[in-house]
Amino acid sequence: MRNLILFTLLFGCTQNVESQLKSEENTIYLPEMRYLAVSHVPLSREMKQKIYPDTWNENLYFESSLYKVKINTSAAERRNLNATIAIKESLNIYEEGREKVFYFKNGNIFRIVNTEPVMPPDRPSYPGDYGLRFDFKNGKIETVGCYFRQKPCQEIIHLDSSGEVVKVVKEKAQCEKGCGHLVPYRIPGSYFVADHKVRVRKEPSIKSEISTELKKDTPIEVIADTEIYEEIFPHYGTWAKVRLDDGSVGFVYGAFLRAPGEIDVVAIREKANEWKKMNGWREK
Repeated sequence: MRNLILFTLLFGCTQNVESQLKSEENTIYLPEMRYLAVSHVPLSREMKQKIYPDTWNENLYFESSLYKVKINTSAAERRNLNATIAIKESLNIYEEGREKVFYFKNGNIFRIVNTEPVMPPDRPSYPGDYGLRFDFKNGKIETVGCYFRQKPCQEIIHLDSSGEVVKVVKEKAQCEKGCGHLVPYRIPGSYFVADHKVRVRKEPSIKSEISTELKKDTPIEVIADTEIYEEIFPHYGTWAKVRLDDGSVGFVYGAFLRAPGEIDVVAIREKANEWKKMNGWREK
């Protein structure tokens, strides 16, 4: 009996220590990293456990076979932090590719953009915004806009602090590359279906046979990132391998999934359409 009690105590202590260690491993200290984590951005253990001292100024890296995550930090500049997810591709002579960039200031997200290298004839390559861009105020979404080469196009949707649409501004320029998502990754985890009538396919390809359709906001589990990229205009991104409620497995295009921390663009655009109707908006 004494040995049994001793074993129980030791086993209980071991479990407590293991549980504490596991909890510490999963702890994310910085609000910037927590935002990235709920958006399902791929993060290394070092990134998750980083603490922000007054003198911290360095870069952190995480790589897969087809993309690289780079986090730039500068405590000297009032806690600015940028997270860049770059697809490993060569779109110009400098071997640069498309990127998704998260900008933080003083612990809050203030902008998310897609960029691609452009090469005007009179200057070196520089990153140009394209597709969807999100701007925030005090950590809350303020505008959802369409951009091409750092200039607004199509329309800009303005929201108040509660997320309601207060204005839609029509831009004269049209978006040459459309107004879509760049999705370099879809790591395993819990997601929602981001659009209406999203198709699950038997293989990671737009040409593959359809196995079923899912309604918007349906919870879905991603079990693997295929890292197979495809352009489905106006989006460009990877395919995710998913498990459905019945246990079957299929593939969903990454732009049609939404992580818990990602912006619900479809819902915002639906609100914007209602605002247009109420305010006599005329489409050209």
